[in-house]
Amino acid sequence: MATITDVCRDLDKLTVFISNLTPYSDDVLCKQIIGTWSIRDIISHIMGWDKNVMKTLNQIIHNEEVELEEHHDVQAFNEASVAFGRKMKPHDLLQEAILQRKQLILTLHLVSEKAFITQFHNSAYTLEAFLKEMFINHDQHHEKQIMQHLQNG
Repeated sequence: MATITDVCRDLDKLTVFISNLTPYSDDVLCKQIIGTWSIRDIISHIMGWDKNVMKTLNQIIHNEEVELEEHHDVQAFNEASVAFGRKMKPHDLLQEAILQRKQLILTLHLVSEKAFITQFHNSAYTLEAFLKEMFINHDQHHEKQIMQHLQNG
C-alpha cells in the first residue's frame, strides 16, 4: 500500500517530464504524433484530468459525498481538454500543466491518510488506487508515447 507521499512523488515525475519538453520547438510540440493529437494535445489532455480531480480532492477534504470514477463522457471531456490547450501557446501550456500538477500534489497533501485508503461509496476505488491507475499509469502511458516519438522523430 502506497502512502500519500509515495503517490505524490510519482505524480511529481510528470512535472519533471514536462519540464524536459521545454527545449523543443513549437513545431515539434504541435506535430501530430498519435492519431490527431500532438505532444501539446497530450499534455493538455493530462492537465484536463488534473483540473477535474482537483474538484474531487476538495470534496474529500471537506467531507462531502464523492464518487470516484472516470468522467461519464470521456471522449467529450478529452476533446474539450485538447481544444482548451490548442488556444494556448505550446510553452505556456507546458508551464500551466506543471502548475496544475503541482497544485494537485499540494491539495492531495491535505487529504487524510484514512480518506486516502478508504473505498468510496458506489466506487470500486480508494483514492490511492484511483490515482495510481487513472493518473500515474496514465502519465507513464503518455510519457512512453511521447518519448518514442521524440526518439524516432
